[in-house]
Amino acid sequence: MVQRAARENPEAHGWFAGRAGETRLGVCALGLAVLGGVLALAPGLPFDARWGAVLASASLDVLIAVIGTRLYVERITVVAAERVPLWKTLSGFARLALRHDTGKRKNDKGKSRDAKPEAARSQADAPDASDTSDTSDTSDAPGAHALLRSLPWRPVVAPLLALVSLALAMLAWQRPAFQADAANPQAPLLVALACAFALAFGVLLVERMHAHYGELAAMFNTRNASNASNASNASNASNALAALLRVLLVAALGAAASLALSAFAGVSPTWLVRIAAVLSAAVAVELAVRAAWAWFSAPMPQAGQSWVLSSSIAQTLRPHARPLAALDAQLRARYGIDLRQNWALQSFVRLLPATLALMLLTGWLLGGVTVLGPDQRAVYERFGAPVAVWQPGLHVGLPWPFGRARVIDNGAIHQLIVSGSAGDDAGAGQRSVPAPASLSADGRTPPQLDRLWDVAHPWETTQVIAGTSSDQQAFQIVSADVRLDYRIGLSDAAARAALYRAVDLDQTVRSIANREVVRYLASRTLPALLDTPQTAMAATLRGVVQHELDRAIGGIEVVAVVIESVHPPAGAAAAYHGVQAAQIRAEASVVEARGFAAATVGGAQRQAIETIAQGSANGADALAAARVQQAGFDADVIAHGLGGPAFGFEYYLHALQKGLQNANLTIIDDRLASGARATFDLRPLTPGMTSANGVRPAW
Repeated sequence: MVQRAARENPEAHGWFAGRAGETRLGVCALGLAVLGGVLALAPGLPFDARWGAVLASASLDVLIAVIGTRLYVERITVVAAERVPLWKTLSGFARLALRHDTGKRKNDKGKSRDAKPEAARSQADAPDASDTSDTSDTSDAPGAHALLRSLPWRPVVAPLLALVSLALAMLAWQRPAFQADAANPQAPLLVALACAFALAFGVLLVERMHAHYGELAAMFNTRNASNASNASNASNASNALAALLRVLLVAALGAAASLALSAFAGVSPTWLVRIAAVLSAAVAVELAVRAAWAWFSAPMPQAGQSWVLSSSIAQTLRPHARPLAALDAQLRARYGIDLRQNWALQSFVRLLPATLALMLLTGWLLGGVTVLGPDQRAVYERFGAPVAVWQPGLHVGLPWPFGRARVIDNGAIHQLIVSGSAGDDAGAGQRSVPAPASLSADGRTPPQLDRLWDVAHPWETTQVIAGTSSDQQAFQIVSADVRLDYRIGLSDAAARAALYRAVDLDQTVRSIANREVVRYLASRTLPALLDTPQTAMAATLRGVVQHELDRAIGGIEVVAVVIESVHPPAGAAAAYHGVQAAQIRAEASVVEARGFAAATVGGAQRQAIETIAQGSANGADALAAARVQQAGFDADVIAHGLGGPAFGFEYYLHALQKGLQNANLTIIDDRLASGARATFDLRPLTPGMTSANGVRPAW
């Protein structure tokens, strides 16, 4: 009985059947799209919010089909002669605006008209031909509401909704993955999982209803030729909505599977989200293209047939799908083109499987050809074992999975930011500092080039090290910015070691270098680090890091260790500058006192040395004079012994002569004039000179 009633009236089915049912389905799809969009944009949700964007995109696909079909039907029902062109609609808006301004000016002049005589007012109140014509024009002119309804806004509704659906799919593609925790299944994940299963069940129920309605309408179409057009329209609409509901069902089941994996396995598969997003985006693009093409194409020529916005991609989501059959039937019904009678198309379809197989085989064989650039080399694996290291150039090997070429660098130098705490992101050490494009002479120093102590620099690490304070142990804090330049060794053994002994080469090198930097800083005090030249510090760290890399991995060459900065923390820089200034002043005072003491001691030592030297010289002179006198006395004693009294007399005379050498003498002797005694003239006389008067030479 139920099936018979259904066959007799295929429109009378359930809550989502017929025109009213499609409206309800569109409203439900709109509500689900709004809810999914809000969940996708909300931050900090305890579950994977990307599925909200996917569900919203799939729901908008259903809404596009419902609204696009309804708007196209409204276009068909309007007679072509009654359609108002766009330029007439815009001119009507201009006339309305002009009349609005004219009426406003008339209201402003109302007071002046009230002040006129009664006769003039009565004459003004009497209707004349011009006023009658204006009134008739105003009554005949269309209103603003009618003009708005005549605007061609219907063709852009479906493409705009498709753009929104495509944007939601792109949001689901680009949003970062949800970090799940398998050890702690949270209640929100389970609630979201239950909601996803409930949504999938509801969508499946509605999809089965529409699929069943389509089958009943098709059966009714074959049995009742009189009402075949209505049954065909109902069948097409039900099948189109059922196909789009399958897309929404796939998204709901994918969300349920992803939430289950997140809750119980701690895994949030990104590939599943992207597959569902690509499917929904492709359906949205197809619906937008179909809707735009329908508005620019001719209406259905057959009477009683209505156009339904459907998707061939969505039609493939069913057993024994034939997506091109509907296109063939539509081309044959509208344009009279029968693709089944095309010999070229039949040959293409017949040769297509062999061609695709040959293309796949050729592509698979070409997978064994590897082209390496000048900055690349590869380790070739045959059946999983490395057999050779390929240098830059063209190489041929076995295709996957029998052969594989793993590409690595060919001497490229990588720079890692060694400094950084353990909480930094993994890619922070791989980012290089961008060089400034141009710097003015008086411009502000870029942050990556600023090395002042009182500024916090990017990519610095803060380390607590040992220190001293008044002969006691203490702690000090140092900030350091250290970079490491490394490359993979150029030998084949180095290439294999770097490829197979480290899962993440950059992270491994950074961890080892960071450990050695921390160890180096912890073994020294802050003054020692500041006093050590950066070149010596870099050389020490380079040797230590190279030794550890050779011991752990091998095949890695440390090109250089760059010490960008080593200084106290930015907050303590001013205080440390004050401490350094006080130390410098204290050391300067000590040096100045030591210089004064050294100068004083030097002057005293010089004076003592001069006094000692002067005393020694005087003593030597006195001793020499005494020795001379002693020698002269000894000679006189010897001469006296040899000469007798004559020497004594001569010595007497010589001493007398020496004593009276510069004296003016007057000799008075009463005995000079008496007797005939001899007289000695002791005055020095030059031989040959004339003798004085009265003086006779003695010889």
